[in-house]
Order: sequence, then structure tokens, then C-alpha cells
Amino acid sequence: MTDISDEAPRVDPSTEIERRAIGWIAPFSQALHLERARDWVVRLDPDASLELRLAAVTHDIERMFPGGPVFNRATGRWDDPDYLYAHGRRSAEVVGVWVHENSDAADGLARAELRRLITLHEFGGLEGADLLQAADSLSFLETLQDVVRSWVITGECGIGQARAKHQYMVDRIRVPEASRLAVPLLKAAMASLDDLESVEPDDAIASGLAGTSRRTS
Repeated sequence: MTDISDEAPRVDPSTEIERRAIGWIAPFSQALHLERARDWVVRLDPDASLELRLAAVTHDIERMFPGGPVFNRATGRWDDPDYLYAHGRRSAEVVGVWVHENSDAADGLARAELRRLITLHEFGGLEGADLLQAADSLSFLETLQDVVRSWVITGECGIGQARAKHQYMVDRIRVPEASRLAVPLLKAAMASLDDLESVEPDDAIASGLAGTSRRTS
């Protein structure tokens, strides 16, 4: 059983720019993942900077817009630097434009630092970048289990590759506390794929639909 102190409580936005960002990302299919990444950042560092909180809630936003980098989930390496860098850099550019359009709410925001953090969110790094990467991993395991299931169900990748994605999201964490918090999340994420083992694609589709029904009922 997970200790309640290990959970990431919801954190209400404390600035106008964060409130606007949450509204901006709302149409994105993975908006919950972004919001929870921000919650996990604050769970790991209650004094997280505005730049770090804003980076967390926008780090994947380029995927909401067509024309971004493409990744082959069936055969690609989850740590492919070319794809990951292009993804992070494009999100940083998109957010930079959005911040410029909302500059009336961006007083005191270090825009270069925001872009740095978003660009590094897949890799980690100094001065908060490791925290952002860890929060991204924790939120991924918590909120995107059904997305990873859908990759298997639709044939985008095999179940071994799907499991490898979950494991990779834990293995890349360099923040000790986040590694500890990831243990039960990884267990749950792996278990979410158990009913898709050793089934043909057509059966996987049926199983996936039934599984979705069970999880949302």
C-alpha cells in the first residue's frame, strides 16, 4: 500500500501565467500528464521556481500541434537523442512564442531558463532539469498507462517494447527520492499490460476495449 505522503497532491496555480498555461494546454489529449508533472515537481521540491513549474506543465506541448518530429515506437530506441532533443527543442520554441503572446502575465519570468528546462526535460541536467525529468517520469507512469496499452492494442509496438518504455522512464531518473516514489508506479504500470500478454492483435483490441471499460466504470 502506498503511503499517502508518497503521493503528489494537486497544486493550484499561484500565478496568472500558470493559470493561463493550464487553460492553454486543456485541449491537449495528455493535458493531465502535464498538470500532474507540475504536481510532482512541487512534491519533489516544494520551493520549485516558477520556471520549473511552468516548464513541467508545458514540456510536451509541441505534440498538440502537427508537423513535429516522428518516432517509430515499434523499432525505435526510447533514448534516441535525435528524436528526444527535437521534441524538447520544439516544445521550448512553441512555449517561447506563447509566453511572448502572454508577456503581460510574464513579469519576472526568466524566459531563457524556461526554454532551457523544457529543452532538457527528456535528458535531465543541472539546476532543476533533473527534477523536471523525474517529475515527467512519475507523471508518465501515473497517467499514461492507457496510452501505452493503446500502442500495443493498435500494433504500434509489441508488449515487450511497451514494458521497456515504462522501465526506461524509471531507469533514467537521477533524483533518489523520485526513484523511490517510482517503484509502486512502475509496478502498477507493468501490471496494466498483463492482460495483453500472448494475445493476437485482434484479441488485444477486444481486451483493450474491455479493459478501458473496467477502468472507467
